[in-house]
Amino acid sequence: MKEGSAISEVGSALRVARTAAGISLQGMAARTNYSKPYLGQLETGARAVRAEHVAAYESALGMPLAHLRVRLTVESVSELDDLPSQLSSLLLPPVAHTRARHPTFAVTELAAAEQLAAWARSRQWGDGQTPRRAVTAWLAANLSRLQQLSDSNRYGRALRVGAELADIAAAMSWDVEDITAARRYSVVAARLAHAAGDSLLTAAILTESTWQLLDSGRPAEGLEIAQLAQYLARRTATPLLRVALAELEAYAHGILGEQAAFQRAIVVAAECRCEAAETAAGDRAADRSLTAATIGMLLGPRRDWPGPGQQWRLLGKSYRQLIATRPDLARIAFGDVHPPVAQEFVTPAMAAISSARLQLMLGEPEHAAEQVGPVLSLDGRPTGRTVARLSDFWHESVEFATVPAVGEVRTTIRELVAPA
Repeated sequence: MKEGSAISEVGSALRVARTAAGISLQGMAARTNYSKPYLGQLETGARAVRAEHVAAYESALGMPLAHLRVRLTVESVSELDDLPSQLSSLLLPPVAHTRARHPTFAVTELAAAEQLAAWARSRQWGDGQTPRRAVTAWLAANLSRLQQLSDSNRYGRALRVGAELADIAAAMSWDVEDITAARRYSVVAARLAHAAGDSLLTAAILTESTWQLLDSGRPAEGLEIAQLAQYLARRTATPLLRVALAELEAYAHGILGEQAAFQRAIVVAAECRCEAAETAAGDRAADRSLTAATIGMLLGPRRDWPGPGQQWRLLGKSYRQLIATRPDLARIAFGDVHPPVAQEFVTPAMAAISSARLQLMLGEPEHAAEQVGPVLSLDGRPTGRTVARLSDFWHESVEFATVPAVGEVRTTIRELVAPA
C-alpha cells in the first residue's frame, strides 16, 4: 500500500468514528482546538494525519483508536513531512539513550544557568551584544550534553533551563536580524522544552517560531505551528498564551484570505484577553517567553515578507473588513494592547513607527505619515532599531509613494538612514 493511501484511510477512519458518535465537523473543531477546515483536510486525506490528531479525536470521542495509532506508528517519520522540516521532530518521541551515555549536570551548574537566564532576560533588550554572547557561549558549551538527555523526570530542570536560554538566544538573534540563528535557536528551544515534557513552555516557544514563519512568507506553515501549539497546551495554557496563539492564528488566516476564520480567531483572542486582564501574571517561564515574542514582533524584522508595498494588499483586506463588520474587535486585531512588561522596552519612537506601519497596512497613508513624522524631527540621527524600523516603513510605503505626505516622509527617511 502506498503511503498516501494509508494516510487517507486513517483520515477516513477518523471521519467514520466522528460521525458514528454523532459529532459534526464544527463540533469536533470546538472539542479539539483545530479549525473546521483543518479537520476536513485531515479526514479527506488532503493533509497528513499524525499521532496528536488521533489523540485529539480520542479525547473528544472518549474512546481509544488504537488501530489507527498502530498504522501511524509505521509511517510516523514520513508523515511529518508536511511540517516545516526543522520542527517536525517535535512530534516524534525523544530518542532513547542508555543510562551510561547520560551526562550529568551538577546542582551548582543548573543554579548558575538559571541565574544566567534571569540576568539575560532582564538585559536582553537594552544591553546590545553582551547578554547574547553570554547565552550563546553557554549553549555552545552545553547543547550537546542537553541533546543526550531523554529522562524528563530526572533531567527536566536541565532541559527547561536549556530551553529558556535557547529561547532567549532566538529572541536576541531576531532583534539584531540574524534570521538564520534566530530560527535555529527557536527550534532548539522547542525541542528541549518538549523533551522536558513541558507542553506549556513548548507552546510558548512555538509562538516565536510561528511569527518567524509568518514573517518569511509561509503563513500556511505558521498556521499549522500555531495550531500545534494550541493542541500541546490545550489543558495548561495561561490566558496570555491563549491570546498570543489566537492572534497569531488570526494573522495567518488573514494573510491567507480566510475571512471567517480570521474573525473567529479574533473573537477568541478578545475573550482570552478579558480573562488575562482578570488574572494576575505569574513569573512563569512560559509567560516570559511570550513577553520576549511580543517584543520581538515589535522590534524584530518584518521586511522579508511580503515584499515592498504588499502587506496592504495581502493582510490589509482582513483588517479593513473587520473594521467595517466588527469595530468592537478592531483594537484587539490591531495588536495595540501589549503585555505591560513589553511596554518597558518599546520607546515612543518605536511605538510611533509601529503604529504608522499599521496605518499603511490599513490603507491609510496620510495617517501613517502623520504618525511617523514626529520621529523624523527628533534631535540627532536615528540609530539601532529605530533605523531598521524606519527602513521597513520606507520599503512598505512604496505603494503610496505618490501621496504627497508619504513622499515627503520617504525622502526624509532616505536622507536619515539611507535604506538599501
